[in-house]
Amino acid sequence: MKKAKFWILITVYLILALSDGLLTYINTPDLSMEGNPLVSYFGLGWCALATANIIVFVLLFMAAYYSYCKYKTVYTNETKFTAYASQIVYDRPDMFFKGIIPKHITPIIACGGFALLYSSIISRAIIVFEWLCTTFDVTWADGYFNFRDIYCHGYLHVIVAAICMIVCMFYWLYKEFKKQLK
Repeated sequence: MKKAKFWILITVYLILALSDGLLTYINTPDLSMEGNPLVSYFGLGWCALATANIIVFVLLFMAAYYSYCKYKTVYTNETKFTAYASQIVYDRPDMFFKGIIPKHITPIIACGGFALLYSSIISRAIIVFEWLCTTFDVTWADGYFNFRDIYCHGYLHVIVAAICMIVCMFYWLYKEFKKQLK
């Protein structure tokens, strides 16, 4: 079941990434409207954009694969959520709010892979939505674009993805905590 969910989510991400690339090419073949810092700040072109997207996909794939297919739930005697999370990462139940350097990296990778996959999908979906509105000149989306530009400086997808990532990380930890209580 977890492997099937992994492949479905990876496929959704890949479709959204390819849609983003295609819509970018349709709307701005010279990349003049591209908001990616590689293009807008560093002045790089399509090759750098494609390379960065491939690297991100490979890293996302590896982290999510570990999270969904390889990670095994760590069982402890902790009955409090914060103590459990601290125990599996720091080997001490009292480090949840104090810990800096983890003793065990595998729960962090698994948690990050889970959270990154969902937040990346949501971020890509927002970007594809924006490109579709631009492509088809959707007038009712002008209010959305004004809000995005005024309050988020054009980076609404990054803000939403960051919030989603934090929520997903806590959800993953809580899900693992509940599994080990059984």
